[in-house]
Amino acid sequence: MPNKPVSSVKSTEGGNRPKRSLRARICRWGLSLLAVLVLGLLVFLLYPSPVKPVKWSAPTAPSFEEAGPWKQNNKLSSAQLVTDAPQFPEFITFDKEGQLYTGDSDGKIYKVPFDAEGNPQKAQLFADTKGTPNGLIFDAKGDLIVTDVKRGLLSVNPSGSIEVLADQVDGKPIYLANELDIAKDGSIYFSDTSNYGSVTFKEMAENKPHGRLLKYDPMTKKTTVLLEGLYFANGVALSADEDFVLVAESYHYQLTRYWLNGPKKGTSDIFADNLAGFPDNITRDDQGHFWVGIFTTRLSFVDQMHSNPWLASTMAKVPQSLLNGASAPVKHGLAAEFSPQGELIGSWHDPEGKLYGVTTAASHNGYLYIGTAPGGSKGVHRVPLTK
Repeated sequence: MPNKPVSSVKSTEGGNRPKRSLRARICRWGLSLLAVLVLGLLVFLLYPSPVKPVKWSAPTAPSFEEAGPWKQNNKLSSAQLVTDAPQFPEFITFDKEGQLYTGDSDGKIYKVPFDAEGNPQKAQLFADTKGTPNGLIFDAKGDLIVTDVKRGLLSVNPSGSIEVLADQVDGKPIYLANELDIAKDGSIYFSDTSNYGSVTFKEMAENKPHGRLLKYDPMTKKTTVLLEGLYFANGVALSADEDFVLVAESYHYQLTRYWLNGPKKGTSDIFADNLAGFPDNITRDDQGHFWVGIFTTRLSFVDQMHSNPWLASTMAKVPQSLLNGASAPVKHGLAAEFSPQGELIGSWHDPEGKLYGVTTAASHNGYLYIGTAPGGSKGVHRVPLTK
C-alpha cells in the first residue's frame, strides 16, 4: 500500500517531463530568434548609410478638398483606352499627319494612326531602340528625336533606322536622358535626370541635386550644359516664343525656368512651386499653356523623411527592392495646366485610380492624351478637353 502512492507520483512526474521539455525548447528557440533579430537590428542601425542626407522642410502639400485649382474632380475618370500595345507609354507625340507615337519601357516605339472620324486604329511597331525611350518629338526633317534612358539622345529616321546623336557631354556620360523639346532652329533641349543613372530611392533620401539641363546643337553636333544642380531633372518644354525653357524638378515639386533670351538670359528662376505631387513630363498646347503629368500625388512619409536626416539616412540603407512598393505611385490620376506666366489654371483628376502614374498630358485635336510609366496603369488613354 505505501508503495502505490509513490509509484503513482513518479508516473505523473514522468508524464509531465516531456511537456516541460518542449516548452523549454520553444522558449530557447524564441529567445534565440529574438536575439538574432535584435542583433540584426543593431547591425542595420550601426551600418553606415550610403548617403548623407540634406535636411529640407517641404512645403505643405496643396489640399484637394479646398476650393481652388487643385480641388479634386473626376475629369480623368472616364478616360478612353487608345491603345494597350505599349504597356507604359512614358511620352506621347504626333507627326504632321496627326499619327500618335509613343515609346515603351522595353525599347519599342509604336505608331498609332487614326481614321477619318478620329478613332484610333491598331498600333504599329515603328522602331526598337534596344533601350528605354522616354521623350519623343519630330524635328523639321521628319526624324523622330528620342531621349533614351540607356542610350542617350537618338534620331530615328522614317524607316526606323537609329543614330546616336549624343551620349556624352564635356567628356562625361549622359547618365539618364529623360525628356526633350526642339526649338525652331533645330536646337534640342533635354534633361539628364541624375548621375545616379537610374531611379533610386537613395537619391530621394539624400535630397541633393544631381540633374542637368542640356542643349544639343545639330549644326555643330555639340552638347553643352545649360543648368545643373537640379533635383531629379525630368520634363522639358520651350515657351511659345522660345524665350525660356522649363524643366521639371520632380523631387522638389517644382518647375524651373531657364531664360534663353531677354535681360535674364542665362539665368534661372522658379516658374511654379509646391505642386501637389511629383511633376514628370511637360507639354505645351496651341495656346502656349503647359500641361504637366503628375506621376504620383505627394507621399507624406517622404516629406517627413526630408525633415529628419537620421530617418532619411536609415531609409537609404533599406534595399531598393523592399522600397519599390512603398514608393509606388498613389492610385490617383493627376495632371495640371499652367499659363505661360506660371499660374495654375486647373487640375484633372481620377480619384478612383483607374488611370494613375501619369507621366504625360498632351493636348491634341480636342483630346487630352495621357501616358504612364512602370508602376502606373497601362496603355495610352485620352479624355475630351471639353470636360
